[in-house]
Amino acid sequence: MRLRFGRLLRRWPVLRVVVPTVLVTVLLTAVFGYVAIQLGRTSATTPRPVLVSSGPWAPFVGPDLPEGGPLTELVTEVLRAQGYTPQVDFTSWSLAEKRAATGETIGAFPLVGSESRRSSLLLSEPLVEFQYVLFYDRSRGEPLVRTPDDLAGLRVGRIAGYDYWSELEDAVPGFVEYPTSTAAFRALADGEIDLLPEGLLSGRAVLDDPRFDPDPARFGHLPGDDPLVRSTEGLYFVMPRTAEAAAVMRDFDAGLAALKGTDTYTRIVTGLTEGGADVEVLLEPVDDADLVELFAADGTPALVAPRGTRARVLSWPAPFVSAAGEATEGLLVPVKLLNGPAQGRVFQVDARALALTGSD
Repeated sequence: MRLRFGRLLRRWPVLRVVVPTVLVTVLLTAVFGYVAIQLGRTSATTPRPVLVSSGPWAPFVGPDLPEGGPLTELVTEVLRAQGYTPQVDFTSWSLAEKRAATGETIGAFPLVGSESRRSSLLLSEPLVEFQYVLFYDRSRGEPLVRTPDDLAGLRVGRIAGYDYWSELEDAVPGFVEYPTSTAAFRALADGEIDLLPEGLLSGRAVLDDPRFDPDPARFGHLPGDDPLVRSTEGLYFVMPRTAEAAAVMRDFDAGLAALKGTDTYTRIVTGLTEGGADVEVLLEPVDDADLVELFAADGTPALVAPRGTRARVLSWPAPFVSAAGEATEGLLVPVKLLNGPAQGRVFQVDARALALTGSD
């Protein structure tokens, strides 16, 4: 066979070029095929960096919050499970939404699912729900809102980039817009507006911030469940309305659904619901003392506060919310001080020092 092949090469010199070329081609094809397979395997397992847009909105998200806030942790957790390495860019809400809509970022969060957004963007399943309320300045009296005409006659603020619920949007002919929530609350304190729609927890976060000068006790929110004054809304992860984004969103929703059934989700969203915690109280001395004793996280004495100091309960110990039976002697409750020299700081106080105000 070797002899015959040699005769062929002498008889057909062109084979001397063609045969090696074919062999090289086959070899290179095999090599490139192997490399492609390996690269495919690598790309399937290597995290893909993506940019996500958001804005500052304590206590949900924000660059100054631990881990960027609970919802940043939540969205990051879901995207990582999909094989992404998300980097969250905090900017204004208007820009965050615009960058998601144009595909400059993979998506934006947490946004309310307004009609305009539903028509132009893809929305995930709700990350969490929250309460929109109407804040007012108690020092100027509680505005009367029973009909849409009542709202139409009041000056209502609006925070740039916010979408509100339809009943409010339809009733207010023109909002007074402010660039940030803090600026809007300052306008409310200065009497520029009569009402400010804001999330219940996010509004309290602004009022409780030590950098906010006005006394937080001056502000309340209109009571009741009338849709003119309150709305329960979902917060969503949004993406551009494209076929490619739709596939990613399906995976995101599946990952979110799986996470919601875990202790991790419960841990992340604890404190983001308007329940029994986050109640405003007055601190009163106990055992005939003249001052209220404040304790550090480890239970050691830290500071004292005067009678009547306002505070917000951060969480209620088990005996307050579950069946009796646990020891209550020496029970300490974590609170955040709302006024006084230590305003904004978190301490523990004797449960007997708490007096409900009825303001919430």
